[in-house]
Amino acid sequence: MVRQRVRLTLHIVGTFLKYLSLAYIVPLLTALYYHENSVYHGQYWQIYLYSLLLTLGVGLILELAFRTDREIERTDGFTIVAFTWLLIPVFGMIPYLFLGLHPLDALFETVSGFTTTGATILTEGREGGFFALPNSALLWRSLTQWLGGMGVIALFIAILPRLGVGGSQMFDLEAPGPMPDRIRPRFATTARMLWTIYAALTAAEIVFLHFLSRLPLFDSICISLTTLPTGGFTPITAGIAGYANPVADYIIIVFMFIAGTNFLILYQFFRGKLKILRDEEFRLYVIILLLATGLLIISQGLGSHRAALFQAVSIMTTTGFSTANFATWGFGGQFVLLALMFIGACGGSTAGGIKVTRILTLMKHTRVMMRKAIAPNAVIPLKYNRRPLTDAVVRDVISLVFLYVLVAIAATVALSFLGFNLTTALSAVAACLGNVGPGLGAVGPFSNFASLPAAAKSILIAAMWLGRLELFTIFMIFFPRFWRA
Repeated sequence: MVRQRVRLTLHIVGTFLKYLSLAYIVPLLTALYYHENSVYHGQYWQIYLYSLLLTLGVGLILELAFRTDREIERTDGFTIVAFTWLLIPVFGMIPYLFLGLHPLDALFETVSGFTTTGATILTEGREGGFFALPNSALLWRSLTQWLGGMGVIALFIAILPRLGVGGSQMFDLEAPGPMPDRIRPRFATTARMLWTIYAALTAAEIVFLHFLSRLPLFDSICISLTTLPTGGFTPITAGIAGYANPVADYIIIVFMFIAGTNFLILYQFFRGKLKILRDEEFRLYVIILLLATGLLIISQGLGSHRAALFQAVSIMTTTGFSTANFATWGFGGQFVLLALMFIGACGGSTAGGIKVTRILTLMKHTRVMMRKAIAPNAVIPLKYNRRPLTDAVVRDVISLVFLYVLVAIAATVALSFLGFNLTTALSAVAACLGNVGPGLGAVGPFSNFASLPAAAKSILIAAMWLGRLELFTIFMIFFPRFWRA
């Protein structure tokens, strides 16, 4: 059984790598378009050609050497999803290795990209410096976030009928937050629908940023490729603040807010079913954002309303863009942002964190338990959007939140023993586990993760991986009973 599962996993992962290699065509053509070359690296298009061929070759070897007709079962889904999200960043970092990055730094940057975290070890961007990136590398960096946002496996499910019925197992395990039961029988159709909306919104933001805010087209493309996946990479070191463009700020705020909304609700909204305000999770999402923005304005003063709104939306949606150095804000403002890092946005969005839907479930469960304390014999149903929630769902939510907090505490303690103060350690873990990006203290928005020791980077790489797949998918493969199932 174990051998069959490993064989199926390597076969499917090989197929995914084969198709992922085609993504290198984008930076390859970009390098040719800009006639990029370097004294040290020669013509840059060769880097992406080598990356394409290496990824394609390994993918074909795995796909053909481990060919199997076995159908994907639920337990297979755990290993396929976990190892896909481990190996795709490994092959996605190849261009960074050619460009001279240390392997651990290259892995950190690529994991941060595909998990849409946005934490970076790069000290300089396109404008020059010790590590100046060409446009092709900047675009690849943004593209990794765009591919990871809605889910690379969801993309493959949408285009590869070979995955068959078993693809639903992987779709559920990779989905960024809980998905309604009603979509599971139509998972392939749902995946195509989600990616269509995702691509259309990305195109719309490119148009708005370029034609309304007058940002350069290349910058508009890079920013849009990282806004909808709530990623946070930018083509300049100074981030969004470097553009000093209020119109661009508001456009990005709108698209970050949309990206933090459940995409299935957006689908219903675009079809003309204007019931979005009836959704309890969406209402709580809006309430938390408004409350956080108000608290940040109180903390920073009325003149900071745009920065407060931008940072509240950016951090809650786990995008991680910054227009202000919030690491220097008062303790109250920093605490609000730290809380938003843990909460995250809606389930079914591209955001990280615990998700509003789980917070709402816990709030409702707590209210029921308090009422039961008064009337122990009362039968009080727990409802979500006017539908009853089963005890199994509530147990899953409680277990995940407990595990999330436990991992956050363990990783924070580990970083503290490496010499970091509590603010830096806790915020770095919250930012990476929640796929947010910038933290506070030494890893604030105007700093980066380059100065961290190798042990700290390794811990945070694991945190990003765990956070993107919401813990259970990863932890399951380390249980001996799982392999005996």
